[in-house]
Amino acid sequence: MEQRIKATDFPFFPRVFLVGAPRCGTTSISKSLARHPQICFSRPKELNYFTHAQLDSPAKLQQEYLDRYFAHCDPQTHCVLGEGSVTYLYDPDAIRRILSVQPEARFVVAVRNPIDMLRSYHFRLLFLLEEDEANFERAWKLQEARLRGEHIPKRCSDHRRLRYRDVASLGSLVERLIDLAGRDRCHVVVNEDLKASPLETYRELLRFAGVDDGMATLSAAGLTRFPHRLKSRSYRWRWLQTLLYKPPAAIFKAVDRGEINRGVRPFRLKQLHKRLLGLNLVQREPPPFSPDLRAMLHEAFADDIRKLERTLGRSFAHWC
Repeated sequence: MEQRIKATDFPFFPRVFLVGAPRCGTTSISKSLARHPQICFSRPKELNYFTHAQLDSPAKLQQEYLDRYFAHCDPQTHCVLGEGSVTYLYDPDAIRRILSVQPEARFVVAVRNPIDMLRSYHFRLLFLLEEDEANFERAWKLQEARLRGEHIPKRCSDHRRLRYRDVASLGSLVERLIDLAGRDRCHVVVNEDLKASPLETYRELLRFAGVDDGMATLSAAGLTRFPHRLKSRSYRWRWLQTLLYKPPAAIFKAVDRGEINRGVRPFRLKQLHKRLLGLNLVQREPPPFSPDLRAMLHEAFADDIRKLERTLGRSFAHWC
């Protein structure tokens, strides 16, 4: 039986949660939030803690979550804490867990054209060795079979990541989040606004987070534009990519597995991983979708795009 734990039980607790969606600019948003002098953002960005959190002990939550990921918090300067786990958007139970502890939680969602999102997302899964079908059109057609447990890549950690229609149904996902948290607790950032109006988009985000959005503060911190987004990447050698992202368990048998899964590695191991990753890294754009494929996907997501239009009160007729 889970105890009733509240954020007020702790000296500090996150209030802003960047919950998705993948390949929609969340890395740029999290980096910009982390650079604001009044915001302490988790290290690393994606914790996924509330996906499987057992909220049965304040001491456990303090040790496994706050002490581990917010050790750099300075109560003298930081007035808002935040984290960015894109899995939360797809997990209503995670949202409920967050709200049960932090009723004042605010949720940020980044969205973009679902067709462009899927093109980047599929390429990212290939990079992470979560997907083994290099042709997106074939991967799309495999969705039904994969729902039955067929054709799942052997290195895929969660077959739900391969449900491309569900992953990119942003209108439905945003609508569900608003139903759970309330409209005033949700802020949606449209990816193209990051490019067209970066400063105003950022200032709106800061106002939603509840921190100073004044130009003097932003200029002093060098926060007058969004950093470049995480570009699409590929790799040189598959064997090295496998070692870096899907290593044999024996390699880490002397390392706490829980920390490895959360992306927190001992310093030397982390530095070695970073160097090898850089050696194997190649900047490469995902292959373009054919006009026929784009037309098919636009038809598949037409209703969901209209749902997002109604929610945000703006047109996305140019998403085609």
